[in-house]
Amino acid sequence: MTRYLKVLLLASCASLASGVATANTLRVAEALEMASMDPHAAREDFTLSLLNNVYEGLVRWNSELKIEPALAESWETLSDTKWRFNLRKGVTFHNGNPFTADDVIFSFERAGSPGSPFAGLLEPVAKIDKIDDHTIEVTLKRKYAILLNDFAGWYILDKEFQESVGAQKPLDLSSNAGGAMTTQGVGTGPFKLAERQPDVRTVFVANESWWDERKHNIDEIVYTPISNAATRVAALLSGEVDFIRNVPSQDIARIDSTPGMKVMRAPHLRNIFFGMDQQSKVLPGSGVEANPLADVRVRKAIYQAIDIEGIKRSIMRGNSRPTAVPLAPELPYYDASLDERFPYDPEASKALLAEAGYADGFTLPMDCPAGSFINDERICQAVVGMLAKVGIKAQLTMHTTVQMDTELPQGKYSFYLLGWAGLPTIDAYNIMSATFHTPSGDLGAWNPKGYSNPKVDDLIEQIGEEYDTVKRQALISEAVKIHRDEVGKIMLHQQFLTWGMSDKVNAIVPADEYMRFWYYTMN
Repeated sequence: MTRYLKVLLLASCASLASGVATANTLRVAEALEMASMDPHAAREDFTLSLLNNVYEGLVRWNSELKIEPALAESWETLSDTKWRFNLRKGVTFHNGNPFTADDVIFSFERAGSPGSPFAGLLEPVAKIDKIDDHTIEVTLKRKYAILLNDFAGWYILDKEFQESVGAQKPLDLSSNAGGAMTTQGVGTGPFKLAERQPDVRTVFVANESWWDERKHNIDEIVYTPISNAATRVAALLSGEVDFIRNVPSQDIARIDSTPGMKVMRAPHLRNIFFGMDQQSKVLPGSGVEANPLADVRVRKAIYQAIDIEGIKRSIMRGNSRPTAVPLAPELPYYDASLDERFPYDPEASKALLAEAGYADGFTLPMDCPAGSFINDERICQAVVGMLAKVGIKAQLTMHTTVQMDTELPQGKYSFYLLGWAGLPTIDAYNIMSATFHTPSGDLGAWNPKGYSNPKVDDLIEQIGEEYDTVKRQALISEAVKIHRDEVGKIMLHQQFLTWGMSDKVNAIVPADEYMRFWYYTMN
């Protein structure tokens, strides 16, 4: 029996011994562990997907991914650059402290502090002023089209609690400085933290004092990280866990055909691609005195060397959609007329390499995450083989999610696998400002030494400020077309979600992949 199944078995025995066997306990497993309990420490979707059950923002995404009120019950625009938010009264944190404007301002200053992963998200906000305990005014630095979208991904913390545990700044995951929030956390959400053993299990219980109407019937959520896919599937099939996300492609049919089990499917907002260093004069480790990736012919050669249909067929088992653009069809402002890939053509790839002066190929350091995206390791291994056929010798290094999230923005990788879904804003600007824009301040944070075009930069900045939807569509389409034609990224595919669960679990599968347990019920 594996260590993980032993942990699950012990947890089950403990529940029986404590007399809570009749409670509705949802047992969840996933390949990853939460980075921490700090919702400002990392813009890492899996961690935030769990933490959005504990913490809340001024607004939130509902089950249909529409913005709705949360800790702010209403708002109004006073001008193009000033908003007023009326905060919800009678809300308490899990420790009983009242929620007020002071908590909002503290959370803004904390999440927006220099070095915070959320500084870019909150960059358009110049200041937040307290009018009274339940009214704030937000002043913007400029016109900004998606303030509410951004606020849905920014969570409010209890100022008093944070100060009491010395966590006035976001947890530094690289050093665990200010490490209280590795295992502690107090929010206002539908579930509250009951137990936290990093890398073993995390337990949440229903918040009986939640301000909203309770639609779920879950009393307890037990989350266990199980990194091995086969072990995770075995735990589901044996009944040790009730719910797993991202069922391995090869196990979908087996789970679906097992009595008492089901697989729920939905398209994901996330598109997967390779980003790369296009700015260094010499590409480290390439074996040539130049940077091949700076040449659009080389980027297109790599693109056309990748058999994306083969990846869809053999690795994704049909659960992907090849794409030429970074926006998924489910995102606002997706333009289907631009979503046409360059054909898979190894011979054309070789010709492009020869034309660029690399007929003998070169060495390409490749860095990929293990467990961040569906079948990420297998995709990277397959691409290594595909590139070898056209003379590019890819040297693959796999990394943990936390390592990738820390080192990639620092520019430590030359060619890397990344996925972006426009989260938490669910808007094209999020994708473009983070992964297209030339690095400048908080823009281009996930495009280190990468694609750079002043025209595209200007378009992106206009997109962020344009309120008119027709004009905004034209700007977005123009930027996407330029980026596509210049092969700013090596686009691969859109992921599909395949969540496996017991028949007793009634879940929703939203395109942003967030687990909103307040919509779940158990039979």
